[in-house]
Amino acid sequence: MSTPPLPFWTTAASDAVFTEPAGIAARADRFAQAIARRNRIERWTALAQLPVWGAMAGFFFYAGEWLVAAAMIAVGVGVVMILRNLTRHAALLEPRPEEPCVMHLERQYAHQLKALRSAARWYVAPVIPGVAALFAAMIAGVAEVQGWRAALSGAAVPMGVIAGIFAAVIALNRIAARQLARDIAALASLAERA
Repeated sequence: MSTPPLPFWTTAASDAVFTEPAGIAARADRFAQAIARRNRIERWTALAQLPVWGAMAGFFFYAGEWLVAAAMIAVGVGVVMILRNLTRHAALLEPRPEEPCVMHLERQYAHQLKALRSAARWYVAPVIPGVAALFAAMIAGVAEVQGWRAALSGAAVPMGVIAGIFAAVIALNRIAARQLARDIAALASLAERA
């Protein structure tokens, strides 16, 4: 909070609250830096995976395991879709010159809240078809040799681990969304009091 700009405002309303412009600007900068850092990490992680999925797909293709190779390519395509979606859904919004800092922060919060709430759709879902195809191809290959019971029981733990990872990603995004919703409410109440 800062010194009131005009003394008669505080005499008319002694409970008036004024936001500190530098504090809001610092808050907006910290939030933008955190989002930019998160997006950089996500991009580098995705870009590091692509050569691995491509090399493994090539290996299995030359080994005659075409279904496994195709499934790995599908996972790679899902990773590329996540990269595209990261830019579409979770990129930082550019500030508008005519927009006060607090309005930009509210708009940025709302944009990121929407991204967090829909992460299951744009972040997790693109790789699910490839992962499911990979498990199906592996299970079918094992079933040819050892039977379906052995193939399914052998895949149960890895499938559970992958499902757990997907569930954890979704849950963490929902937790972050709830915290961001609280931040939005606090910012709105600050604006109402001002």
